[in-house]
Amino acid sequence: MKKKEPAKTIRTSRGKLISEDLRKTEPTEGDLYKTLADNLQVGVYIIQNRKFQFVNRHMQEYTGYTEEEMLEMGPLNIVHPVDRRVAVKNAANMLKGIRTTPYRYRLMTKQGQIRWIMETVTPIIFKAEKAVLGNCMDITEQKEAKKHLQEMDALKASILDAIPQAVVGLKNRRINFANTAVEEVFGWQPEDLIGKSVTLFYRGEKEADEIGRHFYTTLEHQRTFVAEFNCRRKDGRDILCRMRSSRIGQRLTKERRIVITYEDITEQRRAEEELANSREQLRNLSIYLQSVREKESTRIAREIHDELGQSLTAIQMDLAWLDSRLPPGDLSLSTKVQHMKRLVDTTVDSVHRISTELRPILLDDLGLTAAMEWQVQEFEERTGVRCKARLDCKESSVEKDLATTLFRIFQETLTNIARHAGATLVKVHLTQKGNELRLDVSDNGKGITLKQIGDPKSFGIVGIRERVNLWGGSVSITGKPQKGTMIKVRIPLALSEGAT
Repeated sequence: MKKKEPAKTIRTSRGKLISEDLRKTEPTEGDLYKTLADNLQVGVYIIQNRKFQFVNRHMQEYTGYTEEEMLEMGPLNIVHPVDRRVAVKNAANMLKGIRTTPYRYRLMTKQGQIRWIMETVTPIIFKAEKAVLGNCMDITEQKEAKKHLQEMDALKASILDAIPQAVVGLKNRRINFANTAVEEVFGWQPEDLIGKSVTLFYRGEKEADEIGRHFYTTLEHQRTFVAEFNCRRKDGRDILCRMRSSRIGQRLTKERRIVITYEDITEQRRAEEELANSREQLRNLSIYLQSVREKESTRIAREIHDELGQSLTAIQMDLAWLDSRLPPGDLSLSTKVQHMKRLVDTTVDSVHRISTELRPILLDDLGLTAAMEWQVQEFEERTGVRCKARLDCKESSVEKDLATTLFRIFQETLTNIARHAGATLVKVHLTQKGNELRLDVSDNGKGITLKQIGDPKSFGIVGIRERVNLWGGSVSITGKPQKGTMIKVRIPLALSEGAT
């Protein structure tokens, strides 16, 4: 067997003897630096003579080029053309010591993507010659995140400024943001409000504290709150505001951070009050006109009934007396008298019908139930349509004007059925449930349509609704094709007592 030769030894610069084989396995100083550079979380490179001499793996990842490709490239080849001049200037200033802060530029990857880089450079000696050591960081995501935040801030600002109500954010009752609408609502410029107490929106410290306690106490138990309070503009004019508040976060913290919108409803509330007063005046006027019309109809009906009735009765008696005294056999005179008697009888019937239509005597003498029973009978005789009525109502609880209203509604309902329904059966139900009068009228006709119900020219329906509204009641009208129409009227007796 060949004898193994002993390993050769060499002397280090410090005079230490080490094995030559061991020396070959030890990492060189360059290997250590390269390992260190590759393990840094930033890109590291060395430029010398306007070419890359060294690039670590992060630099390769940033650019998309391999190490071999980059060592053949000039540094400016990876810089975005628009940023090259500024990047060179910033690097030169940093190498001269004029600039100390990192600079930013865009690089172009091998795949054509644009990435943002933050970089610093340092002058070094590499292989006994001047060189540049650079380290950089990819800040593309941070740039995009910052851009996104800026866009979101701009969007939020645009949304706030597009809101017509004044919007303010509060932190411990001090304003930390406000939209442009605060100028229109309160007369303040938004920038003048930042840092100031929200109490300047109110009429005094005491009132402001009461409003604050009211809001914060409520917001401790619920996310949002809406209320109306008196506020004060910068010019001293008082306004009424609808305030909508919401706490920021899931709960109200010690900082008491909330957002409030202020909507000036002063003119709206004034218009609502004027409209309500106008409606009340129209309601009172309508009630008065209805009452006057019914009284006038009653007067005319009684005059027709009394005066014309008496005169026609006298004529009937005279014709009977004349008929009894005609010469026997005088057929021409007898025929004439008989014709006059029939004419007078027809006139008496007409007078009775007209006076009844003007004001049914039964309504005044016997009450609502009797008048409706008479109307049902008259409807059947006139139209031939069968009518079933169930009238369960305490006459003592229905005062005169309300009885008249219900009777007129009932008359209008039957008139509409006769004109439009084509029905063969009508059902009527009048009842009192608690302090409410209920009138239900249904038929088996062709059924009213939604268009007919909502038609402003359907004066019969409009009249029914108007009469019901005067008494604070409600009316419901529904129809089904070929199955009929149902009208439900509800009038509270409690309100009816004061309607006149």
